[in-house]
Amino acid sequence: MWRYTALPVKVAILDARACIPVLIFVLYWSWTTAYIAIAGILFFTMISWFGLPVPSVVRLMRRVLVGSVRPAVPAWQRRRLA
Repeated sequence: MWRYTALPVKVAILDARACIPVLIFVLYWSWTTAYIAIAGILFFTMISWFGLPVPSVVRLMRRVLVGSVRPAVPAWQRRRLA
């Protein structure tokens, strides 16, 4: 029973997070939400195909947006209102 608790949750073949756009599409039927649901399913399928969990992809996107250079000044030495 406890063997599969560390594995990602799947509904049929989809990751459980990929069902959120599908749920939105089922609640509000339109072509726009259908396209969003299909894009969400493709996105979550692609990242699961690469073997990445969603938190790792979020960290990767944050690193791409922010950049790899981090300031070397500790938080307590930063100038606040300057």
